[in-house]
Amino acid sequence: MSVPNNEPANVAEKGEPAVLFAVAFAFLPVAVLAPGQMWIVAVAGALLLVLLRALSGTWPIPLRSRLGLLFAALILWGAASWLWSVAPARTLYTGSRLILLAACLLVLLDAARNLDPAGQRRFNFWLVGGTVVGLVLLALFILTNGAFAAWIGLTIRESHELERFNRTAGVLAIFVWPVALVIAQLFGRYVAAVTLLLATLALFALAPSTPLFAFLAGLVAFGLAWVSATWAKRLLIAGFAISVAIVPFLDTIVPLANTFLIENVDGPNSEVHRFLIWQFAAERILDQPLFGWGLDTARAVPGGDAQLFMFQFGDNPTMGQAMPLHPHNALMQIWLELGVVGLAIAAALFALIVVSIPERRGNRAMPAAALATLASAFAIAQLSFGIWQGWWMATLGIVAILVTAIVVPGTRATAPADRDGA
Repeated sequence: MSVPNNEPANVAEKGEPAVLFAVAFAFLPVAVLAPGQMWIVAVAGALLLVLLRALSGTWPIPLRSRLGLLFAALILWGAASWLWSVAPARTLYTGSRLILLAACLLVLLDAARNLDPAGQRRFNFWLVGGTVVGLVLLALFILTNGAFAAWIGLTIRESHELERFNRTAGVLAIFVWPVALVIAQLFGRYVAAVTLLLATLALFALAPSTPLFAFLAGLVAFGLAWVSATWAKRLLIAGFAISVAIVPFLDTIVPLANTFLIENVDGPNSEVHRFLIWQFAAERILDQPLFGWGLDTARAVPGGDAQLFMFQFGDNPTMGQAMPLHPHNALMQIWLELGVVGLAIAAALFALIVVSIPERRGNRAMPAAALATLASAFAIAQLSFGIWQGWWMATLGIVAILVTAIVVPGTRATAPADRDGA
C-alpha cells in the first residue's frame, strides 16, 4: 500500500513561517544600513513564498482580501492614469513597479495571516532578535558619529547627512510600536517602556524633526487608544478627513502660517518652503480635481520648475522651487496625481485598515500599539517622503505585515467564512 507523498505541502507549510521570520529579523538592520533598499526585503521574501506555494500547488497571490483588492485598485487606477498623464513614460514605469511591489506585499500579508499561535511566538522572538541587532548597529553609528562630531567641534545633530538618516529615523518611529508590544508580551511592560525611551533618544540623535514628531503622534494615539480604541479610531479617520478638507483653503492658510513662521522662527527655510509647495500643489489639484495629472507626475506638473519667493532678510531674497520632487504630503500627492477617484480609493483603504484593527477585552495594549503604528506612519506620510517611493511603500507594507503577524490571531484552523474580512 503506497503512502501519499505530502512532501511539497510540508515544505511549504514549514517554509512560509521561516520566510516571515527572516523578514522580521532583517527589517531593522536593513533600515539602519541601507533603508533605500527596503524593497529588496519585500521582493525577496515574496519570491521565496511564491516558490514554496508553487511547489505545493497553491495559487501564489491571494485575492480574497478586501484590503488587498482596494490596494490593487489604487495601484491599477494609477497605472491606468497613463492614458491622460502629463508624463506617460514615468507613469508607466512607476505603475509597473508598484504592481510588482503590491503583489509581493499581498503574498507576505497572506502568509502573516496564516501564522498559527506557535508560529506567532517564534515570529516574535525573531523580530526581537533583529531589533536588537538593528539597535546595536544604530547605537554604534550614533556613538561613532558623536565622537567624530566632538573631534571637529560640531554637535552630533550637525555632523551627518540628514537625507540618509531621515529614512532610518522614519522607519524607527513607526517600527518601535509593534516591537514594544512584543517586548511587553515577552519581557514585561517596564522593558517595553525602556525600549520606547531608547527609541526617543535615538530619534533625537538622528536629527530629523518629522520622525520625532511622528513618534509623539504615535504616543498620543497610544494613550487615546488605551482609554478607548473606538474613539482613537474615530479621531484617526477624522484626521484623514481634515487633511483632505483643508486643501482648497491653503491659499488663505499658507500666507498666514508663513508670516507667523518668518516673524517667530529663526531660519524658517524648510518650513516656509514646505507650505509654499503645498499651496502650489493645491492650485494644481484644483486645475485637474477629478482625474489628476497622472501617477508619479508631481515633478512634471505645469509650473513646478518656477522659483517662488519665500522671504527676505537683508538684500538677498530667499527663493524655493514650486515642486522640487513631490508635495511631501501623501494625500495631496494622491489627489494631485490620481484625482478624486484615487483619493476616494485611498480613503476607503485607510478607513478599512483603521476599523480592521481588532479590539480585545482585557488587552488594551494590542490595539493601542497598532493604532500608534498607524498614527506614526500617517504623520510621516503627510510631512515627508513621496508616497510612491519604492523603499517607503515597502516599509509601510512590511510594517503592516509585522503588525498583522503580531496582532491578528492565527487563522490556519479558522473556517474559510471567517477569513473573508479585511
